[in-house]
Amino acid sequence: MDGSLARILLVCLPSLPALGALAVGVCPPRATRLARSLGWAFSLGALGAWIGLWWLSKNGSLPVSLEFPWVPELGIGFHLGLDAVGFWFSGLIVMVGGAAMIGTLPGLPDLNRSHLVCLLLAECGMLGAVASWDLILFIAFWEVTLVPFFLLMGRGPELRGVAAATRFFVTSIASSVVLWVGVLLLVRAAGEPRTFDLGELSRRFEAAPAGGLAWFFVPAFVMRLAVFPLHTWFPVAQSDSPVAASVMLAGGVLPLGGFGVYHLLHRIFGAQLGGTAHALAWLGLGTTLLGGLVALVQRDLKRLLACLCLGQTGLALLGLSLGSPAAVWGGLVLLASAGLSGAAAFLFAGVVCQARDSQRVVDISGLWRRQPLFSGLFLPAVASLGALPGTVGFSGAWPVLRELQGEGLMLVLAAFALLVLGGAGLWTSRRLSGGVFQADLWNSSRWPRRRQVVVLLLLAGVILAVGLWTALDQAAPDPAAAAASMGLGRSP
Repeated sequence: MDGSLARILLVCLPSLPALGALAVGVCPPRATRLARSLGWAFSLGALGAWIGLWWLSKNGSLPVSLEFPWVPELGIGFHLGLDAVGFWFSGLIVMVGGAAMIGTLPGLPDLNRSHLVCLLLAECGMLGAVASWDLILFIAFWEVTLVPFFLLMGRGPELRGVAAATRFFVTSIASSVVLWVGVLLLVRAAGEPRTFDLGELSRRFEAAPAGGLAWFFVPAFVMRLAVFPLHTWFPVAQSDSPVAASVMLAGGVLPLGGFGVYHLLHRIFGAQLGGTAHALAWLGLGTTLLGGLVALVQRDLKRLLACLCLGQTGLALLGLSLGSPAAVWGGLVLLASAGLSGAAAFLFAGVVCQARDSQRVVDISGLWRRQPLFSGLFLPAVASLGALPGTVGFSGAWPVLRELQGEGLMLVLAAFALLVLGGAGLWTSRRLSGGVFQADLWNSSRWPRRRQVVVLLLLAGVILAVGLWTALDQAAPDPAAAAASMGLGRSP
């Protein structure tokens, strides 16, 4: 019974947001309250399905899988599955999706219904990609996210995000074409019988790795992860996009890119990522350095936070590329940190920048005097982006640094980058909280809304709870043991 219920809940994860988008889409144009209630209900329903899976996982229901033939003549199947890593990443996405759904509103009231539809479709696509174990199904869900994100980024009173949305869309399409070519070449190299099943492909290439094919997968994942040199879309998008798009980009798109590296490259091509590991490690380290150094001189709040996110995702790619269980564990934790902390930080920044009608750091000060709780909740998010002790970011960064012992230059550069990221994060929090609050320069309407405070409180609580448990609980396993216990490499 538990196995059947687990499979039902597995299907509900991507299905509920899709059904929610359909339900909201057919609502009457003026039924704003009904549309919002339906959107919230279906998004929280996906969160409820994930909580149900978590409850069943305590009885050994993970990994969970649902598989049946789809186009058997071509070797294409409908295969959804969650191992431990996919389970926790799906939890991250439903949490971020719920935060964006409840904590944000469209820039124009007339866009309320389409705003909810886009958020639900984006959540559906990301959850489907995480749960897909067939390459065709994975790419289908991967591409589903493009249109809703394009629409979310390109709207608002001034439509400033159109250029960023276009850059994101075009770059994603170009990298996805290369990904399609790589998948077709990989399936051809796997031999007969033809299959697109991820587990079967990983078994076939375990003895005879497919040399060179991994490079076809790299552009799509590096682009979504916003790693140098395909990083330029992310700061522009965060600066010019509405709050909902900012929260979903930082909390969903960036971690999904890193998950693709683990889910496809690591599973199919092994710890060396098909010969790409060394290059990706240096790209990740370079992105971390670039993000930290640019954050020190950046004076646009949203771009500054985007640089901190880049620093953390770069370090996550470094951990995934090192290949050892502890480093891979650290990289996955850093991706979760980037998602949680990025979503919280951009929710805070969106509310504050709208209230001040400015994104310049010099224009925002004295928040501790005006909103002590709201500004205090920003500190855990920015501290985690800076990988400061006691946060999720530190829990992921420390194993990566430990695995770099003996690497010389790479260790020194990574440690320096972390110091820069931490310093930039602390400076940002101090600059926004301190100083004088000039009430006449701020929007007179009520901000933040109560639900935005609650959402930020929950995100900050998760960041601190996970980070403090790892740091203070002496019974907590070391990263390598934790990686083994979570089943890194077990397929559903």
